[in-house]
Amino acid sequence: MDAIQALFDGMSIHWQQERAATQMTLGNIISRLEVMQKDQRIKGLGNLSSYRGYYSDLAFKPDNTEKTVEQLLSECRATMGKVFIGYKGGEFMMGESTPLWVADYGCCGKKLIAINDDGSLVLAEDD
Repeated sequence: MDAIQALFDGMSIHWQQERAATQMTLGNIISRLEVMQKDQRIKGLGNLSSYRGYYSDLAFKPDNTEKTVEQLLSECRATMGKVFIGYKGGEFMMGESTPLWVADYGCCGKKLIAINDDGSLVLAEDD
């Protein structure tokens, strides 16, 4: 059973790396926010939770309230190394290469591709 679990874990890591190559990750968003104006407002990124589509990924709840870059940066930094419980269980540590989504809890959503200089979001459908 351990060999099967190891195989599955390796495949999961590979698939997460493939997703991370096509969308923003926790490390990417931190780097992006660090170069933006701290008082710039960003709308649409609410609380973080494990993503329903891939429990090892993170999803921002769609939200109409605005956060400053400084607030969002603080939240993202605090998430690094934090363990989240997957939608149907399991523990997943979030890190630099964790892909980011915008989705309501328990729902599949859209990939977070980028944050523009004006604070608007670039989202895309999952392939």
